Amino acid sequence: MLTGSEKVNYGQLDALLKIKGLQRIENPQTTEAVHRKCMKCYPKIFKKEKVVLPGIPEKRTKGVHACNFKNDKQLSGDSYKIGLNKMKSPQKFRSASPEFPEKLHNLIKILKKIPILRTAEEHETIYKTMKLIPDVCSQLSDAELKELSTTVIGEHWGRGNKVDGSQGFFAILKGSIKTHSTYYKRMIGGYFVEAAVQSSAPNLTESSSQAKLGVGDCFGTLIPLPARLQQDVLAVITDESSDFLKIPSADYLRIREEIAKREKLAKEELIRGSPYYQSWPMVFIFHLTAQLKWRTFPTDHVFVKVGEISKYVGFIKSGCCNAYRIIPALVKRPLGKMIKRMRQILIGQLQPTESFGEVSILLQIPSTYMLKAATPVELGMIDAADILELDPIIQMLLLQTSKPLFENITEDDIKLDYIKKEIEKEWKHKKDMILKEVLFYNGIIPGVGKWVHEPVPFRKDEKKYQVYPHVASYRT
Repeated sequence: MLTGSEKVNYGQLDALLKIKGLQRIENPQTTEAVHRKCMKCYPKIFKKEKVVLPGIPEKRTKGVHACNFKNDKQLSGDSYKIGLNKMKSPQKFRSASPEFPEKLHNLIKILKKIPILRTAEEHETIYKTMKLIPDVCSQLSDAELKELSTTVIGEHWGRGNKVDGSQGFFAILKGSIKTHSTYYKRMIGGYFVEAAVQSSAPNLTESSSQAKLGVGDCFGTLIPLPARLQQDVLAVITDESSDFLKIPSADYLRIREEIAKREKLAKEELIRGSPYYQSWPMVFIFHLTAQLKWRTFPTDHVFVKVGEISKYVGFIKSGCCNAYRIIPALVKRPLGKMIKRMRQILIGQLQPTESFGEVSILLQIPSTYMLKAATPVELGMIDAADILELDPIIQMLLLQTSKPLFENITEDDIKLDYIKKEIEKEWKHKKDMILKEVLFYNGIIPGVGKWVHEPVPFRKDEKKYQVYPHVASYRT
């Protein structure tokens, strides 16, 4: 059955049969050493088929200006390396689209203008492009991006020129560059990024210390280097005629300082506007602004639950919050049966500049109400741990000026208010049912047939009391 089979290696089979010392007619016993040798050669008789797994096709881009935007990955220590042919991350810009070269050309054309001569639409185009570059948007906040988009400039360099990146951050929009030193960019965190070249690349003509970077890559630094490090530390050489988007380091530092001042002033005004803090000395308010962080919450987000200690002190910058108490109430079912259910009763509302959570955190008192966002809310938050770490004098001042919210509302008041609202709701439902029955009895169906009423349009030049032929009009 095995004759002619492609699964048997006949050469190995012959070698196995020729092993001396195997059991035969003339040799009735096989030695242990020969047995081990035979068992070692036996598996080689059968051919093993090589399993070929399906390959994953590589994504390729078409077009002259095809580019790949990527994020650098940390390998070891403070050194970050990228490979010459490792741009495999998902694209954020549809470089294969036919309109991409035109968009890139328009962006380069916009950057050639002086920033003060650009229109609002052109600034918006630059802002959207900067958001697509990972090295830029990962280091800058949205506010910084918007302001820097009005100050960035474009630079054009010919082939073979050395570009110094120690005083600005550059994004390549056209052409390519080669690294001139070990590092080619420095991130805001303070670490330098190293460019590594794959020595196994067949078409690599650069030296082992140089890497080629193309469209979408960045080099330079947002924070200027000290004078002792500026000499060719972040320098690159243009491999061809290239265009760059440049963020000057001086502009970044100026805008970052302006934004920090505005945020500090906004935090001070928010805390100072709260009724509890209007008489506070500014020295103590500075301690709170240093810990305050901005957060935005959607509608119906629960800030505080009943029976829980607040996790933070909140200062409402915009929006409003509703406070609820949960009480047991009798609910009437359709068949007239009364059952007991828990109901949320609105007991109050917090408006902008008001705050909550101070007393609950400092005295470790569980909340007696539930606080929920009635609209989207922008909140200034100070974590409970930061409040408890404040100076004892500031904590005493907080307890003296703050008061528990909705403490004057008793449970009897809530029950009476609930009964009053339920009676009003029941009476309104009863009136609506009576009105519908009367209209139906008289054959009146609102919105159908002759009972469709359309508003009569009036022009501004017409008199308020206009007499129509079929309508009697009287002045009152």
